[in-house]
Amino acid sequence: MFTLPTTAFAKTCLATGDLSDSAWDVLWRMSATPAVLALFALAGFALYSRKRASFAIAGVLWGMLAFAIAVDNHELFFDDKSALGIIEDCTASPHLFIALAIAICSGMTYGALRPRT
Repeated sequence: MFTLPTTAFAKTCLATGDLSDSAWDVLWRMSATPAVLALFALAGFALYSRKRASFAIAGVLWGMLAFAIAVDNHELFFDDKSALGIIEDCTASPHLFIALAIAICSGMTYGALRPRT
């Protein structure tokens, strides 16, 4: 048999939303926020313009976003509902989104530092 969830588990899971939230769902949900869409546009502008300053600004902002999300979901700094959802296995951890943000940050840093010919 199975055991019924406790009331704390039920409140946390219902507060975070879907009970079966996968890592890909978290990636898509976090990638569709207005701030992230603006950073995607900034990265696209940096690739289009090929200016060092735009690469540097985009890299710094993507790095700050990855750091803020990592702190938010692992240290209960900003919003404890998502961290409690991760602890109670209601939702997946945002590791895929953090990896995406770090990869974009490293690409923008390379674009800012690579030698120009």
